[in-house]
Amino acid sequence: MNGSTSAPVSRSVKGRAFRRKAASQAALLAALLVFVVLTLVPIVFMFYSSLKSNAQILGSFWSLPSPPQWSNYGEAFSSIWRYVVNTVLYAAGTSTLAVALSAVSGYLFAKKEFPGKELLFLLLLAMMMVPGILTLIPAFVWYEKLGLTNTPLAIIIAHAAGGQIFGTFLCRTSMEGMPSSLFEAARIDGAKEWVVFARIVLPLSVPILATIFIMQAVGTYNDYVWPLLTISDSSMQMIGVGLTQFTKQFGITDKGVQFAAYAIASLPLIAVFAFGMKYYIQGMAQGAIKM
Repeated sequence: MNGSTSAPVSRSVKGRAFRRKAASQAALLAALLVFVVLTLVPIVFMFYSSLKSNAQILGSFWSLPSPPQWSNYGEAFSSIWRYVVNTVLYAAGTSTLAVALSAVSGYLFAKKEFPGKELLFLLLLAMMMVPGILTLIPAFVWYEKLGLTNTPLAIIIAHAAGGQIFGTFLCRTSMEGMPSSLFEAARIDGAKEWVVFARIVLPLSVPILATIFIMQAVGTYNDYVWPLLTISDSSMQMIGVGLTQFTKQFGITDKGVQFAAYAIASLPLIAVFAFGMKYYIQGMAQGAIKM
């Protein structure tokens, strides 16, 4: 009798547990769906607003463009292509320099011993705690005294100097996990230090270096305050500042062209993530596991 009644009870308990699990998964999926919608709505709104004229945007804000103003994209591209090219070049130069400095510094802190190493590394990490806005004016005065304002070096040096701090931290964390026996074997075979670094350390560090490159490129590409402060020549200006310059006669802003410019300006970042997402995820996972 007891055996016959325990089976239905067991099935009932399992059924309630299954329903609770299904309900929790459904709630999680619903929450994720809400976040996805909240993320995509501004992008969709930007796209269909880029195909409207000012009259359509002001007259029927939520309606679809009728007819679509595809000419907005041609006008936007002719207005911002120079800013996009400048910013891509700045971001590429800054990211390359930051990756090189981070790789060398991270290797030194991870695999070399020298006096004051830990203290120097702690001071380096302490610099990450200082908000950039606090050093904005002193940095501008310093760059102006050095004659670097209104030159590409003002962007490249400033971003590379700031980006290498976090990059050094990531590289050290990653390179500390590399087996020292690899380096010792290479040195026994007669490899010089630069050969060990170039042929062992760098190939093993590709994911974390790609992560640093992508993070640095995105940070440089999205910057607004520093180029606004240091670059006055519009032919050398960056896209963040250039996107604010869509004012026509009588101070009227063409919103459709402005939204089209936003869409065009996002394409380089989409391309960076599309081609580098694999290494970016690997680098972030690798850094998280090491930490």
